Amino acid sequence: MHKACALHCCRLMPRVACFGYINPGVVLTVDQYPAANSGAYFSTRRPFIGADCAMVALMLARWGYEAHLIANDLGDDAPGRETLQQLRDAGVTPHLRLRSDLRTPQEVDIADRAGTRTFFVEHNPAVWSSLLDADLSAIDAADMLYLDWYVGEAARRAARRAREAGVPVFLNVEYSLREPLQHAELIQLATFAQVPMSDVHYPPEDPNALAEAVLALGPQAVFVTRGKHGSLVAQPGALCSVAAPPVDVRDTQGAGAVYSAAAVAALLQGKSPEAAGRIATHLASLKCAQHELPLEPLESLLARADVR
Repeated sequence: MHKACALHCCRLMPRVACFGYINPGVVLTVDQYPAANSGAYFSTRRPFIGADCAMVALMLARWGYEAHLIANDLGDDAPGRETLQQLRDAGVTPHLRLRSDLRTPQEVDIADRAGTRTFFVEHNPAVWSSLLDADLSAIDAADMLYLDWYVGEAARRAARRAREAGVPVFLNVEYSLREPLQHAELIQLATFAQVPMSDVHYPPEDPNALAEAVLALGPQAVFVTRGKHGSLVAQPGALCSVAAPPVDVRDTQGAGAVYSAAAVAALLQGKSPEAAGRIATHLASLKCAQHELPLEPLESLLARADVR
């Protein structure tokens, strides 16, 4: 038996390696964005650990999966040490270093009731570039790799490592029909791809054409997330539209990561991509109705969403 297969057989729950940037931050929620050169009162303030890969790892650990987080180094300072401890306390196994020569970058996100989210991340090239030297060994015995596209060459390095180890890759990636070759090499390494509809393209791109274009690059299934319009699930010869349940939007920050975590969890349970898309759409919608990431066990969330 292959060593990785033997390790898989000994585990009670699947192992997911999550790869991408990480930094602590704070989310401020407002009723609506103010006009330029004015301001607004925020109604809530909550700390979080971003970016997407960290939130996916936190959700999977909360649901009982063995979650490993491969991320950039942080500063050996109070924010860095607190971030590392919070991950461990949440059941995530972090694979990163605290370094005295770095300063942990901070992030501020602003979210409003209309579902808009704007983020401000402290620029720190030395921190972000450390991801190129990250230890990838946790990928080898994983049942799936979750991967953020915006980490550049580091993402391709991780995807290639997963391919060599026979580990399926769930890729979170932005894609545009206006630039069909952008990220194409990375998408070709993915088993599954989650593609958010861009908020900056006007007129909006056709989600069906977007799904089909990404699918043509090689993934087994493509999930196109569309906010309040739900999502699309594309497989060869099949395209399914999933409606989002109506919710009273409070905070959309983290909804995409909840979708990813739910889809990964469902796929690892052996569910079809269509079923995974239904589950992920409903759980991401439930996230938008609250400020924090969902605290409930996965089965409880599925029951509340009335979806299996």
